[in-house]
Amino acid sequence: MKRLLTLLSLMVLSACTIGQPNATTAATPVETPSVSESVSPSPSGSPESPDPQDSASPSPEPSEQSTSPQPSESAASEPDPNATPSPSTSATGSAGAFRAPGEVLDLGGEVTLTVLDSKRAKVSGHRGNQVLVMVKSCNVTAAAGIELSWDTWVLLGPDSEEYPASTTHGTAEPAPVYPNGSGRLYKPGQCAKGWIVFDVPSGAKLSGVRYMNSSGDSGQWRLNANV
Repeated sequence: MKRLLTLLSLMVLSACTIGQPNATTAATPVETPSVSESVSPSPSGSPESPDPQDSASPSPEPSEQSTSPQPSESAASEPDPNATPSPSTSATGSAGAFRAPGEVLDLGGEVTLTVLDSKRAKVSGHRGNQVLVMVKSCNVTAAAGIELSWDTWVLLGPDSEEYPASTTHGTAEPAPVYPNGSGRLYKPGQCAKGWIVFDVPSGAKLSGVRYMNSSGDSGQWRLNANV
């Protein structure tokens, strides 16, 4: 009887479990991948790392770092070999070497003198051969004024020869004529320019022309090559 009851109990339990899901299968859930996890980023997650090229500040091009050109030191310090030099000012009161035509002799900042040109030419009323020298003198600051004369000028030969300016006062000296002791006083800011006539022996060789005043100030210049 007990075996029959046990068998019936087993049959009832078996009938109750028929059609129910397997306990093992029900206990193990099937993982379905979440579409939202793979597609949409989590708002609370760490932000994506920015592209280094997008986040980096653009570096300025070398030409944009400085818009103003820098001056060249070598260009500022090196003289231009093709530039024409302006007449220079020589020391006061010293004849020294022969100056080039156009080079200025400065007498203490008060008077300036220079020889501009020279040539040979026959001057009516003069004997022998003539050499003409173009001289320019300026009163810079001499308040008392200055008087200009041919007497302070002399031609020089290669062997210490000296040929003073002509003492002949003709009527055909080429214009403009340099003042020759006319008594006129040139005031500060005034200049005089003109030809001085020298009478020289035929065949005389010349090396230059010299200025010398009563105070001992002097200077000498070269003549043109064809003189």
